[in-house]
Amino acid sequence: MKKAALLLGVAGLIGTMGMGTVSQASSLVGTVQYHKFHGTATIKKNYKHFKLTSHQPNSDYKVIKTFSWKSAKLKAGSKVKIDRSASQATQYDWYRIKATSKHHTRRYWVYGQALNIK
Repeated sequence: MKKAALLLGVAGLIGTMGMGTVSQASSLVGTVQYHKFHGTATIKKNYKHFKLTSHQPNSDYKVIKTFSWKSAKLKAGSKVKIDRSASQATQYDWYRIKATSKHHTRRYWVYGQALNIK
């Protein structure tokens, strides 16, 4: 009983101090909204600052894998197709990309700052 009271007291103190929970912080940004998107882009020179992922990072997927640019065979200047975008009330959106070569079927999510969208 004392442990439960102590935990509730600590939780109340944290709430009072403005240290909200993760769910409260993420609700400030908003939910992820997906949109159909048909276009092409090239990879910018600053691409190594961003990760390639299997799903949009703030989505509800439990397991989100990251991939290296080398394993994806993508580099600065590579042309990619975009088939979907995701926004979450941030300045830049996320895009699902795929290399334009016929032999590349893997799709990746990448932050919009890594792309020159045409």
